[in-house]
Amino acid sequence: MITVLKAPPFATVQDLGRIGHLHAAVPRAGALDPFALIVANLMVGNSRDAAAIEWGVAGGEVRFERDAIIALSGATAAATLGGRPLAEDRAQRARAGDSLTIERIQTGAWVYLAVDGGIDVPPVLGSRATYLPARFGGFEGRLLRTGDRLPLGRAAPTAVPQKQPPVGWRTDKTDAPIALLPGPDRGLLAAPAWDWLLGTEFRVSRAVSRMGYRLEAPPLALTLPGDRLSAPACPGTVQLPPGGEPIVLMPDGPTVGGYLRIAVVPTTELGRLAQCTPGERVRFQIIELSEARARLRRQEELLHRLAQSA
Repeated sequence: MITVLKAPPFATVQDLGRIGHLHAAVPRAGALDPFALIVANLMVGNSRDAAAIEWGVAGGEVRFERDAIIALSGATAAATLGGRPLAEDRAQRARAGDSLTIERIQTGAWVYLAVDGGIDVPPVLGSRATYLPARFGGFEGRLLRTGDRLPLGRAAPTAVPQKQPPVGWRTDKTDAPIALLPGPDRGLLAAPAWDWLLGTEFRVSRAVSRMGYRLEAPPLALTLPGDRLSAPACPGTVQLPPGGEPIVLMPDGPTVGGYLRIAVVPTTELGRLAQCTPGERVRFQIIELSEARARLRRQEELLHRLAQSA
């Protein structure tokens, strides 16, 4: 078990999400930063899609009730294990009774805590991911609370894996533009509006959630097409409401929508956007589909190297 001694303001159990249910209006859910989740899991010897804790907003404390191998990934945090500073991006052994304290999140928004064996909550529709709007999956379909006891899967009887992410796995250029692909409604957007999207420096709004990130900017001085019939949408879809403030759909976002789907944030970039905090500046840059695929291949190569490291 893991006992939550002091729940952070926002923490859920997440894996890579549930696949194959969009036709039934069930979103994927899962980690906001899937790459960081996979890195944490591989460091402790788990499968890629093992369930972990997605931890955000502020600090908190948990206690391990059995010996465990643990790792933190994603946002950087000031953390201690058994009162000792906890190194980032490195698997470490926690003894039964040790407490992990995250004092604060320093850069980024979401920390992933992986434990060998994974968080062993019951799967729902093939996934242990929490889907908050419908209150299912994860731990009772809700945010973690102080006093919760999370079951752990069977731990492998091994020493601490000496796995560390390869050099260059983090994207340290936080001011680098977020890549975009043209969306299915790109043709309905006039050229000046498209230029506005690519030339504007947006700020991440406080109105962010696991459903979507709203981006603030000076008003768009153009008339946009009104709402249309609902059409399919996926995580990464950039919707443009009539008010002109883009909304980027996240893993808990709707499977259909009526706003213009002007662009899509590629898989490799969506985690970068998710790690942006309210008030942080964001710019966009259009890329070709071939470049998006190349970035995905490079990311997979980094994960393969981590999985194969001794």
